[in-house]
Amino acid sequence: MIRVVLCTDGVFPEAMGGMQRHSRLLAEHLARTGAVDLTVIHPHAPGLFDPVLGIHEVCIPNIDTDKFYLRELWRYSGRVAEELDRLEADVILSQGFSVWKDAQRFSDRLIVHPHGLEMYQGLTARERVMGIPFRIVLRRIVRRARVVVSLGGRLTTILDGITNGSRCTVVTLPNAVDVPTDPTVYVPSSPLRFLFVGRFAFNKGLDVLMTVARRLAAEGRSSEYHFDLAGAGPLLASYQAMGLPDNVSLLGRVEDDRLFQLYSGCDAFLLPTRFEGMPTVVLEAMGRSRPVMVSDVGATAELVDASNGYLLRKGDAEDLYARIREFGSRSPEQRAEMGRSSWQKARERFDWTVVTPGFVRLFKDIAGNK
Repeated sequence: MIRVVLCTDGVFPEAMGGMQRHSRLLAEHLARTGAVDLTVIHPHAPGLFDPVLGIHEVCIPNIDTDKFYLRELWRYSGRVAEELDRLEADVILSQGFSVWKDAQRFSDRLIVHPHGLEMYQGLTARERVMGIPFRIVLRRIVRRARVVVSLGGRLTTILDGITNGSRCTVVTLPNAVDVPTDPTVYVPSSPLRFLFVGRFAFNKGLDVLMTVARRLAAEGRSSEYHFDLAGAGPLLASYQAMGLPDNVSLLGRVEDDRLFQLYSGCDAFLLPTRFEGMPTVVLEAMGRSRPVMVSDVGATAELVDASNGYLLRKGDAEDLYARIREFGSRSPEQRAEMGRSSWQKARERFDWTVVTPGFVRLFKDIAGNK
């Protein structure tokens, strides 16, 4: 049995974020295959995983969020390296920067999964400058690894540039979700309900969404289009304080059970983000048979095409307005067919039962050629 160590700086729900959720779900699905002896290094109290899964947990001190973040990541990776020296791993999978210090010592068995590559997608000059140290670190880590995982799309192009001239290979393995075995029945709403789920931050394009919502309200179309916004983050308080149009509802952070009800109850999922990797929330909406409107960034073009939704021009309120109006002109039968196409894509390509074997094959390849 292949001895795999998954290294992460957080596991959902103890830590929030796409990478942290991916750490939990990947670990659980790998354990269920019976093909690996899995250890997870993480910064939380022990007992995160169901004992039945047989996952070994190694708990180390967390990052001090009151100190300089990049230096703390370096220190955290040092604690990870100390544990890796003790563990006899055939394969090491690093989420983000978890394996950084002394990465060269593990290079023959190291897989790096950088996820969304946010440091390459800065919007403003300040953000691009702030991303420089992270780009330098990522390049250093990746070029010392055996394999780097891409989610696909534009992210593969970025990683091809980073690995050029090194022995590191780019392997595409998409994000995944648990997709129901049957599509969810579509029941049209009146007004049409569009669901946003995400962090309340500038990069998620909430300003674009709000511009469109206000325009529709000003045109007297609040009875036709409604927007439900779920999530928390630095901009939530400002949106709560401002006067919102009557076609917008702020739901705050919602737990998973409620979230999946919202997916199933909306007419379409909406994410006008300015940069992403392969957003889990889009996959979750697709798994619940919902059409999707998402910006054409990162690997989103792998998820959405004309059969199941719309790829939006990032930061373009006029484009979003046009797509919403076009969607509203479609019949319930056409919208239901778009949702079924979403479900079929998710079921065939992005279900954990499809994606997990790809990781196992990669582990076997590395362990056999180490």
